[in-house]
Amino acid sequence: MAIVCANVEHIRRRLCDSPAGDDTVLQELLNTARGGGEVAGPVNVLHSVLQALGDLQGLSTYTIRRRTGDRDVHPAGTDRERPSEPVYLCPATRCARSWWPQGPVPVPHCAISGEALRRDQL
Repeated sequence: MAIVCANVEHIRRRLCDSPAGDDTVLQELLNTARGGGEVAGPVNVLHSVLQALGDLQGLSTYTIRRRTGDRDVHPAGTDRERPSEPVYLCPATRCARSWWPQGPVPVPHCAISGEALRRDQL
């Protein structure tokens, strides 16, 4: 769901530009998520539809670029008292979406609820 949420407009555009010309499968997934339903099936359908449209990696085409490294590891000699790094997460904790502030840009919104991602600390 994090991939869908972070890329909903790109995915919608891809679906609407397809021969079918609509985003019904995406809307069904979003409606299921908004209603608190199980999203595994609709996510798999969307993934398969994208593959059928020629995106062989399906949803993986839109994989969120993440920073590398385990942020829970504190090597000897590092300052653990240093303030934590801010991160923004899914407002309803429905998915693993995350976003790091990148200068003076607006905080992204959840494609499911429309709420701004919630601020947290690493």
